[in-house]
Amino acid sequence: MKEIVQSALDNYVLAYKNNDKELFQSLWDDHAVFEDPVGADPCNGIEAICAFWDFGHSNGMEIIPTNVETIICANEGILKAVMQVRNIADNSGMDISIVDHFIINERGKIISGRAFWDDSTITQPKDVNSIDINVDDFKDRG
Repeated sequence: MKEIVQSALDNYVLAYKNNDKELFQSLWDDHAVFEDPVGADPCNGIEAICAFWDFGHSNGMEIIPTNVETIICANEGILKAVMQVRNIADNSGMDISIVDHFIINERGKIISGRAFWDDSTITQPKDVNSIDINVDDFKDRG
């Protein structure tokens, strides 16, 4: 099971690195639940999870995971990373240090994802303009 979980986490990272929505979608069970960040209304089901992807990748946005670390226990995995959020249209961005917790089923599909981050884990890189984000507004993205 460890290899199955590791593969799911590796492909999650790869989907973001390559801006590959099809790969991202293929990782999730149709009835999965994704909470990003924890405390936001969860995305219930594959359609809502794909809408979340679209929200995060709209208007020139890219999200690149760096400094990736994983820990696997049974059918669960932790993914620690810095998500470099960049808007290539206006050279703005931010870095978000995240800890994601995933539960993977026997078919290798993510059935639960929970992303832990808040205002205190957001930093401003020196080489890009600032993106203003209010975590509470982000949680209400609808």
